[in-house]
Amino acid sequence: MIDELRALAIFAETVKQGSFRKAAHSLMLSPSVVSYQVSGLEKKLGVALLYRSTRNLSLTSEGTALYQHALTMLEAAQSGLDKITDNKTQLSGELTITLSTALIKAPLSKQLAEFSLLHPALHLNLQYKDERSDLISEGVDFAIRARVMPDSTLKSKRIGEIKRLMVCASRYYLSQPTPRDPCDIARWNWISMAMMPNRRDLYNDQGQRHQLEYPSNFSVNSIAAMVEFCALGIGVATPPDYLVADDIATGNLVHLCPDWHVEPIPLYAVWPNNIPEQGLVRKLLDYLAHDEKATN
Repeated sequence: MIDELRALAIFAETVKQGSFRKAAHSLMLSPSVVSYQVSGLEKKLGVALLYRSTRNLSLTSEGTALYQHALTMLEAAQSGLDKITDNKTQLSGELTITLSTALIKAPLSKQLAEFSLLHPALHLNLQYKDERSDLISEGVDFAIRARVMPDSTLKSKRIGEIKRLMVCASRYYLSQPTPRDPCDIARWNWISMAMMPNRRDLYNDQGQRHQLEYPSNFSVNSIAAMVEFCALGIGVATPPDYLVADDIATGNLVHLCPDWHVEPIPLYAVWPNNIPEQGLVRKLLDYLAHDEKATN
């Protein structure tokens, strides 16, 4: 079997290169060895795989079928080798990453921790802050942002989203008329985020959509502050689901109109366009993208 696998690989390279001589050069073998291996494979199978002329090679029908199997075999072997190589390759150096404080308890932080554990020789410098960094002037390699604005100096890639829930404190809920639909909640007081409009886009599983505009006498510039003051009974908020799941479970917060969903916030990876993608940034991007697919 080992001899046949070797002959299959040589046959595939011969087809790819279009001649025995070019295949021999690619494989660092002599043309006579390449010809011998292909002829031996034909003899073993009892069929002609290649038509030969002084200038060209062409596949027979049997050769075409075998070539596809040979490619599948080689791709599977290469995939296995790459996986082992990747597992053994330790990344090193440093990556400076900025992201919002709202993501401290997000699943994304767990992904970054797992990436760090896989590559202990790599130093991750995480900077959690609510102000948007200037990546170029601050020497930041990688940013994770909610929504992204076009910028010719930066590249971006969507890596996930933040799911949000519409909630309020139990005591605030009890102080209001029982809501029948989101329109009723639009009349309640809301905690607004600074620099964001006082409206939310909602949708349900039936495909209906509703843009809800609301009043607010209280604004904050931090998601953590929004959650805190929501729990204190100021009004309605739409924080990330991972920040309020425990409070909903204990009854401290009420999940309002659960049949309606708040439009999620897209998450993007952003990096300077002069950073080579095949380096540390590409490795982290591939890891985050793979992990995102695995959780969907």
